[in-house]
Amino acid sequence: MSPVEFGFPLHISLIPIAIPVAVLLLGLFLFVRVNKILGLLIGAFGVLFGLLFGPMLLMDRVIVDDRRIHQSTGFWFDQTEKGFSFDGIERVTITTGRDLKGRVIEIWIAEYKDRPSVTVDPGDLWELNGDAIAKHIDALGVDIVGSSD
Repeated sequence: MSPVEFGFPLHISLIPIAIPVAVLLLGLFLFVRVNKILGLLIGAFGVLFGLLFGPMLLMDRVIVDDRRIHQSTGFWFDQTEKGFSFDGIERVTITTGRDLKGRVIEIWIAEYKDRPSVTVDPGDLWELNGDAIAKHIDALGVDIVGSSD
């Protein structure tokens, strides 16, 4: 099976780009019409915001291939890697748990025959496409089990 790649829809991915563009335009307007220093500060903030957050959602990916599931998420300069291998896997359990703040979160647990389980707290993109990802993993012959705490 060829790899399947999941990403945010384009209209969602462009939000972190649209915000700094709007702030930059506001800064330009203020620079020309109201106050040069205020306009320059707001415009600079827009540029910095765009550099920091702009590419973030465009770079988020969940890739499922014959060997593993892999997610890259977070800031473009410090991507977080999540996922697990299908090699020797018995099943994947999709359940819920609580994070350190007590909020209910979804958890994917990869259970193996010959090594410790791997627990993944999936990111927003993974959760958004959870059903399609589970179907793809199931099609690869990996048992998917759903449960809740």
